Amino acid sequence: MVATYNSQLSAMDTQAPIDNQHYNDSHRLFMQSMLSHRLLTESRAQELYTRVCEVTEEREIDFDEFVATINDEINEVDMVLRRSRDETNGVPVIALVNTKEDQIAQCATNYTPSEIVYFRQLIEMIVMADDETYAVATMVALRLGQKMKPPISQRDVQELIDRLMEDGWLASSPDGSSYVMGTRAGLELQSYLRDQYSDMIKMCKVCMEMVTMGERCERQECPVRIHRHCADGLFSGNDMECPECKTAWTRLNTFGLGLPL
Repeated sequence: MVATYNSQLSAMDTQAPIDNQHYNDSHRLFMQSMLSHRLLTESRAQELYTRVCEVTEEREIDFDEFVATINDEINEVDMVLRRSRDETNGVPVIALVNTKEDQIAQCATNYTPSEIVYFRQLIEMIVMADDETYAVATMVALRLGQKMKPPISQRDVQELIDRLMEDGWLASSPDGSSYVMGTRAGLELQSYLRDQYSDMIKMCKVCMEMVTMGERCERQECPVRIHRHCADGLFSGNDMECPECKTAWTRLNTFGLGLPL
């Protein structure tokens, strides 16, 4: 890390001038790491921040303040460090997110145009899935490549899916029968998905973030959806009832095939 530090700083110095006097070498080096990782658990990000301060010999400050300073700086280039939680387990995460309008094209820069088209169509199938499963069967995902122009072989599609999963864009359902959106896709594409599929995207009643797996009200017509980890906090020591229609909440009425069993 120390060996590459000077070259990393030189690369960043070629960018636009920095007006924020509080933006220092620790911010620059942390951003270089986030450009590589894109998504980290918050605990890992804080460990990285501590190490960055040791390398740069900058004073370690409150992590929230540190992130806010970075966001003030990178907002001008349509990027933000976004903090959220992994939908499957509630673990806090932080991601470097592109905020440009066509986020799929802007974020998936490591993929060919045809691969991006495939990914866009696969995401649409996941969002539009029946009964809020937010998933697509593995065989359906493989066959989708044959419908592309030009078609993509099943072997190439499987290799692409493996890369998408490795990069955090896709994940497998617990039983392995389907693909669901990965944590990175939920974070980076949230604004895009809300704009493109407003009728299909649900927002958690507690944290107001997009939710593709969790718990729903027993009353069929009630729109309330809640992440499981948000429900853990909401119903801890409280009467379990829907926060909107007051129907009894059993915690057994779940949705989203990505939800751990």
